[in-house]
Amino acid sequence: MARVRRLTGQMGLSPANCRKVMTACAQSVALYGSELWWKISRQSKGRADEIQKLVNQEARAVTGCFRTTNAGVLALEAGLRPAEAPLNNRQQ
Repeated sequence: MARVRRLTGQMGLSPANCRKVMTACAQSVALYGSELWWKISRQSKGRADEIQKLVNQEARAVTGCFRTTNAGVLALEAGLRPAEAPLNNRQQ
């Protein structure tokens, strides 16, 4: 994700395109195989929290906001969904 963030900063992508790149590259790798462990094991909540942290980092990279920005407002401004939504979609 750091390499993608660096590329998006150098290329001067718009926030919408930056969000698309982050979702396509970072989230797809992080969610690979989530169909197997989501809603099955007791550890799935911990993994969902890790993916939520990744989504928060993506939102910061897209918007360029500070680390102290509220995570809910940050995700709303970036147009990203909470981590449980893509996990539930992949499970279906």
